[in-house]
Amino acid sequence: MKKKPVKNQPSDTTVPNKTKYSDIYNDGWADDVELHYPEGSWHPTDDLEIMDFENTSPLPVITEEDLEDDDYEYEDRPVTVKKVSISQKSHGTPQKTQPEHKAKHKKKKRKKGSRAFFIFMCLWLGGLAITIAICLNRFYAFLEKYEETYQASRPYHEMDRLFSSFFEPRDMDSIYNMLSVKPELSAFETEEDVKQYMYSLIADKTLSYKPTENYNDELPEYYIEADEYIIGKILFRKDPTTSLDYQFPVWYLSEMEFYTQPMEQFRVTVPENYTVKVNGVVLDDTYLSSTTEISVEKEFFEPYVTSIVDFKEYEADGLFLKPDITILNANGNPAENISADTENNIYSAAYEPDPSDRKEMEDFAIHAVSAYANYISQDLSDAELARYFTPDNIFLYYAKNNSSRTFYTRHSSVTIENAEIRDFQAYSEDAYYCEVYLEQWMKLSYGGSEPEIVPTDCRIYVVKYNGEWKVNGIKF
Repeated sequence: MKKKPVKNQPSDTTVPNKTKYSDIYNDGWADDVELHYPEGSWHPTDDLEIMDFENTSPLPVITEEDLEDDDYEYEDRPVTVKKVSISQKSHGTPQKTQPEHKAKHKKKKRKKGSRAFFIFMCLWLGGLAITIAICLNRFYAFLEKYEETYQASRPYHEMDRLFSSFFEPRDMDSIYNMLSVKPELSAFETEEDVKQYMYSLIADKTLSYKPTENYNDELPEYYIEADEYIIGKILFRKDPTTSLDYQFPVWYLSEMEFYTQPMEQFRVTVPENYTVKVNGVVLDDTYLSSTTEISVEKEFFEPYVTSIVDFKEYEADGLFLKPDITILNANGNPAENISADTENNIYSAAYEPDPSDRKEMEDFAIHAVSAYANYISQDLSDAELARYFTPDNIFLYYAKNNSSRTFYTRHSSVTIENAEIRDFQAYSEDAYYCEVYLEQWMKLSYGGSEPEIVPTDCRIYVVKYNGEWKVNGIKF
């Protein structure tokens, strides 16, 4: 360390004799004590004189300002200050003075050390606080990312995505393409028809989903509901080739069902020379019903008419939508005489067109049934009845042997009233069927003034024989 001259260093420390020691320190407490000093060391003479500190140059004093001055340098060793020991032969006690600058030097060292320790502690605590803050921030960031990744890995997020992307906007093309097993189509419908049917199930419904009873974290499965009615099911699986951070799974659509149950069916009955189309597809014999019955009893027309066509019946099921039924007559034109039960998809067509001479045919039927009723009541002869029938008609024989005719009550004043046609069907230009209802009003021989009413309901089959209409059969 560089030494600097001690400030205010006196040139002479000798204190001139001025005052007698005994005049100042004569308190008498050590008058009889003899002082001994080591050989060779300083010791007072017999006659000591007190130093005059007022008239001598003071010793150098190191102030607190000097200690705080960083430019002030001093030796590491203590500053040597000559001591004055005062002894008194008869009284007085030797006094030793402690150098003041030595104590201040120690105080300065302690103060500087405390200051350095304080700075060190502040820096250490500050660094520790920054380190803790950084670690906590990273830990919170980890927790936040971990939670975010975990939530992103939950399967209901994938279900939400499917629902919002396809079901809520009713994207039927995408929904149909996602089906694991496509619905089985009939020959009369296409995929577009199935999509339309699927759309009808959710069009104006409130859609939702919920876990199935088989749901678990490894195989999450959900029901699809429309107005709380289950219409489908979705199953997710973990993607084996990829995953999110922290090995959280990525889910993919494994299976999807849409409950597309075809509920529609149809039945169509037409003459066998007619054509039936379902949604534009012509029906062939593969759709003929196994219970097809011949509607026309040909035996009632034989042997005079053999051109009568039978009726045939088609039926099929497995349709998603109500079918569009088209019936074409023998000429390839849309049939006119059609009855339809659209609720149950049941259609039938009669022979057509109605002949131009239908009125004549109906009039003949009324006259023929009136003659038959009068014959049974014995109001008409065999010959008069026979002119309405074909030759050698078996039904004439049945009429003659009718037990009712044999024991018929005597009567008079017979008239035909309230005759009407209840059913009519022309099978060709030479054959037709007609149901006739009429009433015989007659006065019984034993009765009162009111007439007796006898109803008759007869079903006859008429053919054209030698250019004239003749009854060839009767159905009882």
